[in-house]
Amino acid sequence: MKKTKKSRLNLYDWFYKRDHKADADDDRDAPRNFPFFFKLLSRNFSRIFTLNIYFALGGIGLWLVLLLLSGIVGPHSYAPTSDLYAPLYGATALVENASPALNVLLSVHAAVTEISVMTPMMTVLVVAAIIVLALTFGPVMTGISYNMRNIVRGEPLFMWEDFWHAIKVNLRQSIFLGIIDLSILALLIYGVIFYYLNLSGGQVFGTFFLFTLVLIVFYLMMRKYLYTMLVTFELSIFKLFKNALIFAVLGLGRNVVALLGSAFVIFLNWMLYTAFMPLGVIMPFMITIGLCFFINSYVAWPKIHATMIAPYLDENGEYVEES
Repeated sequence: MKKTKKSRLNLYDWFYKRDHKADADDDRDAPRNFPFFFKLLSRNFSRIFTLNIYFALGGIGLWLVLLLLSGIVGPHSYAPTSDLYAPLYGATALVENASPALNVLLSVHAAVTEISVMTPMMTVLVVAAIIVLALTFGPVMTGISYNMRNIVRGEPLFMWEDFWHAIKVNLRQSIFLGIIDLSILALLIYGVIFYYLNLSGGQVFGTFFLFTLVLIVFYLMMRKYLYTMLVTFELSIFKLFKNALIFAVLGLGRNVVALLGSAFVIFLNWMLYTAFMPLGVIMPFMITIGLCFFINSYVAWPKIHATMIAPYLDENGEYVEES
């Protein structure tokens, strides 16, 4: 009997060719419940990995903005860590024979730290990175959401072609949606940081801090529907947000589970970062973000299908025309 050759790992098949054929055990009609989540995840793990790579490469604007604002790159200077250094230094400079106590206080508060300096060139680079981010974030999210939706639906994929097809069809609207999405996230994050740093200012700041936290949680539940609806229906930006708001309420239980699942994935990445930093830094560029995408799509698509598609299908799965 002729021995069959053992198949070898082929990166081309793993990333690309394999996407051209449907899985043999395709469960397109299977309910999208908790047990099926892990079955679908294991079957499409390489595809999720690939989409994470797409985001890592397409999200270059995001990485540039975070890098430039982190203070790691660019010119640096030194500044005192204590706010009392300036008045103490002024007092010792004015007094001809400063007391020993004043000199001791000056030495205690004279510690300095390295800080980044926002030069005109750095400002230009930050603005350029923000422009790149604004123009690329929405389209990249749209292309990935289209592929993720098809993964959850159990459809065969042509991932690279589908990625660019979704961007091409929804380019203008995806850019606007991405800018609005980023603006809302930036405002909410800024609000949380601002109110947190001013918690000592009274109960009002504490109330607004908690309120902003609730808004962030609710918006995170909303935004998982935005890009999926964008690649599925022809809706205006206003209707996308309106429907996302409705779905955030209607699917509250599933949305909370998705939020906890994404938080758990990020927590595992953080634990890996604390245990072995190089691997923890690489993981968001390899699989962490893709897993969060998959969790959100797995939760969002069944609710969208049940509410906006299923009521308009007949027994054969064909659309019923309204009379």
